[in-house]
Amino acid sequence: MVAAVILSLALTPSPQSQPPRDRTAAMRPAAPEPAAREAELTKRIAQTPNGIAAYIELSKLQEDRGAYPEAEATLVRGRQANPKDKKIVMALSGFYNRQGDFAKTMEALEAAEQLDPTDPTAPQIVATYYWEKAYKDHRLLPADQLRYIMSGIAATDRAMALKPDYVDALTYKNLLLRMQSNLETDPVLKQQLIAEADALRNRAIELSKQRAAINSGDGVVALGGSLPPPPPPPPPANGTAASRSGMAPVRVGGNIRTPTKVRDVRPVYPTEAQAAGIQGVVIIEATIDVDGHVNDAKILRSIPQLDDAALTAVRQWEFTPTEVNGVLVPVIMTVTVNFSLQIAE
Repeated sequence: MVAAVILSLALTPSPQSQPPRDRTAAMRPAAPEPAAREAELTKRIAQTPNGIAAYIELSKLQEDRGAYPEAEATLVRGRQANPKDKKIVMALSGFYNRQGDFAKTMEALEAAEQLDPTDPTAPQIVATYYWEKAYKDHRLLPADQLRYIMSGIAATDRAMALKPDYVDALTYKNLLLRMQSNLETDPVLKQQLIAEADALRNRAIELSKQRAAINSGDGVVALGGSLPPPPPPPPPANGTAASRSGMAPVRVGGNIRTPTKVRDVRPVYPTEAQAAGIQGVVIIEATIDVDGHVNDAKILRSIPQLDDAALTAVRQWEFTPTEVNGVLVPVIMTVTVNFSLQIAE
């Protein structure tokens, strides 16, 4: 008798559920070959040096074929030809971000902020990049992590100086202060940072409630623009490490979609369980952090001889990060590990 582990079933959509074929596709003109398109864009840039779109498209084509120095040079030329255009600077920051050059990414983002000093979203974008770097780069030394945290806090302060009720800035400063508190060794200062973070989060919640009421017609003042995203859930009251981000996880379901597994690790079927003919489904509640890693896992339905193997495997799984209204959040979801003994023919 040979043991095999069945982890999941792939569901194939029925023919009726397939999207209809686009009957006009054959009638559309074929897209030009990349090389021909690059030549066309190079000619257009020579004729009209201030055309931002041509620089950006040409750079992307060069990047797609792996010509990274050429792609960077194209965007730099576009910036030199249009030094006050924010779009080309943002395109340059995106290129550096895809290349993994954090210093140049931030240099470009901060330059874009200076080009439009009245726009509060520009420093807020800077803040989100500093938060992500400080949170996700586990190679950072504490001093470097603190430097990025403080840079992020300074950016949220610049955003709130332009827009005091900016919910995104309030939310991210709250998160950054909590990260700063984790590095603080003085218990008094640590509590002061947490208290300030709590106040910012409460303010963000109150603003979101007010705007939701106004948006639904219960208020008397009309506000333009879309409803801002709500702040992340509060941290666990008991201080447990439900999430490394300091945010309490939200349960999958409704508007919270199930994240996609991107790394699967198969459990090792215990030899004793195989010999005893033990099989079945172990059900686990997993907490997926904002980076997609399993931060915690506990048994909901136990098969004692199989629990440890199931937990060991699930803790190594990785998922796509979950985003709610533009904010990364940890989630709780139920997963199953099916141990099945199959007889080989």
